[in-house]
Amino acid sequence: MSQRYPWPDSRRAALCVTFDFDGESPLLWRRRDDPPDDVAELEQRRYGPRRGIHHVLDVLERTGIRATFFVPGWIAHTYRSAVEEVHAAGHELALHGWCHEPPAALGEMELRDTLTRAADLLAEISGKRPVGYRSPSFKMSPEGFGVLSDLGVRYDSSVMGDDRPYLIGDLVEVPVDWATDDAIYYRYTGGESRPPYGANALYEAWHSEIEGAREAGSLVNLTMHPWQSGRPARALRLRRLVEAAQEYGDVWIGAVGDLAEHHRETGRHAGGSLDVPTDTLGWPR
Repeated sequence: MSQRYPWPDSRRAALCVTFDFDGESPLLWRRRDDPPDDVAELEQRRYGPRRGIHHVLDVLERTGIRATFFVPGWIAHTYRSAVEEVHAAGHELALHGWCHEPPAALGEMELRDTLTRAADLLAEISGKRPVGYRSPSFKMSPEGFGVLSDLGVRYDSSVMGDDRPYLIGDLVEVPVDWATDDAIYYRYTGGESRPPYGANALYEAWHSEIEGAREAGSLVNLTMHPWQSGRPARALRLRRLVEAAQEYGDVWIGAVGDLAEHHRETGRHAGGSLDVPTDTLGWPR
């Protein structure tokens, strides 16, 4: 049996509650060359920064946890007051591109420029430069890790190579998983082949993920979007989920940046911890 990962406070497993606060920015990027004639999906996505974010912040306040918000620069510019509320509530702000651009869709200089622009704005809002990044749609390029490191970013949370933190080059990777992304359950904009799952279905699935993590000594990294998980019934079930995790008493719950620093200081020295060189990430040749 592999050695247990040394989670903070000697806990048995870990839970990160994170939000990709992207609003309509993914649609603006995806349809930049052929904008649609209707506003239906734009308005649906605008629910996040207008209303959903307040339901989310209420959940976090009532459960007393600190979360991480990955914020595109365009959202911070367009909905600045909402992002300021997130910061004022004590949550971590991290990078998510300027307008939700996947790194593989940009050249290295373009990626550097968009992230610098976004980092400057988030630093203006929070008083410190963001140290974390999540790639839009979990699509990451091998070259992107080097750009992040050059910009002073200390961790990434975009890929799925382990269920514990590990190193990719100079960055701590705090891995994600499609099974713990709310879009798989809730995303419905009118053209999907099935209706969205109910809030209870997601609760049961994610509660099982937490149970599995406690058994295996691993990480559950929840990825949510305020325009989806910020709807009232869904926010209520999220609160119940966090409360259930808290009741176990052996699950560390905190921001991604805090876990990344723990790994840099302590976890990387644990037996079995991965250290992946960036030049091994691409397709084998």
